[in-house]
Amino acid sequence: MTEVVDAQAASEISLYKGDEWHEVRAKHIGGSEIASLFNVQPEYAVGAHGLWLIKAGRVPAPEVDNQRARWGLQLEEAIAQGCAEQEGWKIRKGGYFSDPHCRGLGATLDYVIEEGEEGRTTPGILEIKNVDYGVHKRSWADGEPPLHILLQLQHQLACTGFTWGAIGELIGGNDLRVYRFEARPKIIAQIRAKVAAFWQSIDDDIPPPVDDSSQTGAVLRALNTPIVDEIADFKLDNELPDICAGLLSSASRRKAIEKEEQGYKNRLIAKLGTAQKARCAGFFINTIVVPEKAPRAALPGEIISGRKEARRYDVKEISL
Repeated sequence: MTEVVDAQAASEISLYKGDEWHEVRAKHIGGSEIASLFNVQPEYAVGAHGLWLIKAGRVPAPEVDNQRARWGLQLEEAIAQGCAEQEGWKIRKGGYFSDPHCRGLGATLDYVIEEGEEGRTTPGILEIKNVDYGVHKRSWADGEPPLHILLQLQHQLACTGFTWGAIGELIGGNDLRVYRFEARPKIIAQIRAKVAAFWQSIDDDIPPPVDDSSQTGAVLRALNTPIVDEIADFKLDNELPDICAGLLSSASRRKAIEKEEQGYKNRLIAKLGTAQKARCAGFFINTIVVPEKAPRAALPGEIISGRKEARRYDVKEISL
């Protein structure tokens, strides 16, 4: 129980607001960031190199502002209360916990499960996820959350000292599922080792290799702005020629794949004719049509162009 008491004490002095909160978070690896240190972050998250630049203070953290994130926050309380009613739990809003055993490891919990789970020696963590059906089908495979969410929960368990937690997933607005998980000491040890090594690399000013995350690309562009009209001399650089060759090779393969894809799309259009939907062995095809939009007269100061019809072909595998 010592570890739990330590974590609870840490949470009581770690409820921050405003600028103080941002300052504290800048000095910690949070639950939504830990996957980057394992190179399993989702597509919308920054990779390890971009995260290093942010935490080292080289560039401000990007603002997270999208409809899914905003609605997730709006619905969080309702989903949490639904989980509590379904599972018979007593819950409270979570606070900020910092791991007393690892420098720079902190987490903001959605909710804490205080009562209602028999046989538990500690409170539990309740992490809320609002997921549309398509994302659930693609990413929540084999009856459990994706790896970056599982790491997030273990990260939170490391910070709190709690021995268990749950992930509440609302799918498509009407299907609520709860997944329980125990604390995994070996995974928690790996998380602490990764975080410790990350902060040591900042102390040593040794960033990780540049990664392939699109968000890392955004961070690098922000860091290297504005562009200056000059010619940099890399004649003695042995790495840049490989980078240039790799970029051209990747672009060539992308064009070949795009051409191959267009060929299949053309054959699909030829098969479907004027039918919007079709079935075949193992597949269902739906043609999504965005109607043509005629140009209109521009208001003062406006430039309005027309829009041609666009078509997108949504092909799904189905059970026979």
